[in-house]
Amino acid sequence: MTRLGLRPYRPGDDPPPGSVPVSVVVLTLDEEPNIRRCLASVAWADQVVVVDSGSADDTVKLALEAGAEVVEQPWQGFSAQREFALRLPDLRHDWVYFVDADEWVSPQLAAEIAAVLADPRCAAFTHRVRLVFMGTWIRHCGWYTGSWRAKLIDRRHARWDHNPVNERVCVSGPVRRLDHDLVDEDRKCLAAWLHKHVRYAQLEAGLRARPAPRPLRIRAIRRREDSRPLARAVVKDLIYPYVPAKPAALFLYMYVARLGFLDGGAGLRFCLLHAWYEVTVAALRAEQPAAGQEAR
Repeated sequence: MTRLGLRPYRPGDDPPPGSVPVSVVVLTLDEEPNIRRCLASVAWADQVVVVDSGSADDTVKLALEAGAEVVEQPWQGFSAQREFALRLPDLRHDWVYFVDADEWVSPQLAAEIAAVLADPRCAAFTHRVRLVFMGTWIRHCGWYTGSWRAKLIDRRHARWDHNPVNERVCVSGPVRRLDHDLVDEDRKCLAAWLHKHVRYAQLEAGLRARPAPRPLRIRAIRRREDSRPLARAVVKDLIYPYVPAKPAALFLYMYVARLGFLDGGAGLRFCLLHAWYEVTVAALRAEQPAAGQEAR
């Protein structure tokens, strides 16, 4: 992990096991390559709950061996599954930290979470996410600087939206920022990444086929329940939907304007694959009317 600028860590940098009053929630589906590392990185939490949606591999077995509690729940969708987990009566704490199975928590971030929960004075905390793609930390492409996510939330003042993809937590109350980062480093192969993003593209195509009216989107941004930075919310929800030639525009923005070329070969592939994602979304949208006509 030296390449991420996060190592080395001294033994004992993490808070003591089970010492932090928070319930960590990990959603899983066939995460055998990732689950051990993820759960080892949150051993400092008083409670770790894995919500599994039907894994066919050893995910559940490995989670139990690591000391996590396991709840089995058929997949309801990204937002609905997180909302289900947020309302679990078995959670021992109102403060809940959502960590994906392909992510891991650095000891510095763990220590910071332990410190802020002693006196939160807010309804949620955001932090940035260091994405590792093909062995490279994607520092540019506009990705890292805009990667603020609210994952540590007080469930008494939060709810998940209803978006089928790119789900976000809505928070009623102040939101503070943490200084240290979470690391997103999937150990699955590139083919798994591609399959996952085809599924995301299907959901995105359906979402774009029935966009919310612009006044509604403006009101949602003004309410500021969305934990994203304001500039990112405005660009994503009010400007990007009307950008022509999205694949080319996105590639030029990420690779040239946001200096993606500085991330080397991995940065080039990352930008090209996001342009490919937009091509896929557009193709799926173009197919929808034809499918509807055939059905009639």
